[in-house]
Amino acid sequence: MKAVFVILFFVTCVVAADEITEIREYYTEVREHLDDEYGLYRTSVSINTEDGSYPALGHYQQEITFYWGSEAGYDWLVLVIWSGEFAAHREYGEVLFSEPDEPWEGDEEELLFEFVSFYNSDGGTSESRWWYAGGELLRSTGQTDYPSGVIEFTPDIPGEYDYAHNPAELLEMFNSIHN
Repeated sequence: MKAVFVILFFVTCVVAADEITEIREYYTEVREHLDDEYGLYRTSVSINTEDGSYPALGHYQQEITFYWGSEAGYDWLVLVIWSGEFAAHREYGEVLFSEPDEPWEGDEEELLFEFVSFYNSDGGTSESRWWYAGGELLRSTGQTDYPSGVIEFTPDIPGEYDYAHNPAELLEMFNSIHN
């Protein structure tokens, strides 16, 4: 019985590793075509471009860039990149969605990868990564760099308000702009 569990665990790890490799390859392919004329469309949202001070927040700026595809009147989100400065911290994030096989049939985007880098006033920079397949978390990794050393950790699935943006909110924002 113990051997069955060990084999099952090993097979699960190999399958997850293969899926993560495929997500990384897809991510690389998407990033290679962001700025070429045959790549994806781009929509940018800039918040507080005049660098005004916000009450209770102080300095606040954000840039959100949506990279998306379109075919037969159907638009789908592929990658979102955001960066923001919020008083005492800076945040950078990326969210990667699958490209639907046949978007004209109304297939939905699937969340594949999420990355958030967070720098705050205590001098630490934290990075967290999450890989997904079929709506389930495959793996998560995290690391915080301090002047005194590095701490590695396994981050939980981010909650709705853990960071400036979450995948569901970004997808809703994209759909409100394009659909």
